[in-house]
Amino acid sequence: AKKVIISAPAKGDLKTVVYNVNHEVLDGSETVVSGASCTTNCLAPVAKVLNDKFGLKSGLMTTIHAYTNDQSTLDGPHKDPRRGRAAAANIV
Repeated sequence: AKKVIISAPAKGDLKTVVYNVNHEVLDGSETVVSGASCTTNCLAPVAKVLNDKFGLKSGLMTTIHAYTNDQSTLDGPHKDPRRGRAAAANIV
């Protein structure tokens, strides 16, 4: 592919873009960009409007997600012991 958009947070120095928040950072030379996470796409537009209108000094957000494919439904081994617990019995 000539151009790739990752629909998740990217690692390294790839640009992360949320449309109408920071899309102006794109200059057309990018071959791979990140469209950020679902959480970022929900929070960033609202935070931008509030920041532009009133200014933000700091913020706090809590997000709740369904199980992911990396979470086991039963206790089991995992390289990170916190992630080895059954998903229903674990707040990661």
